[in-house]
Amino acid sequence: MLVDVRIDGEKVRAAREQRFLSQRELADRAELNHNTVWRIETSGLTDVHPRTIRKIAEALSVDPTSLTPKE
Repeated sequence: MLVDVRIDGEKVRAAREQRFLSQRELADRAELNHNTVWRIETSGLTDVHPRTIRKIAEALSVDPTSLTPKE
């Protein structure tokens, strides 16, 4: 069983804005619901399924670890 991982919503927002994408465009590229992207970005730090962080990272062309908080 996979354990949820922490994702940093501010890092997601910064990477998305750097690529001039809307939340909806990111959601479409990552094949996620727009509400999921909105929740991640507005929650600050939140737990997500590893598949979700991989989808977002791929859609943004970044390494998944760049979207996680520094421990």
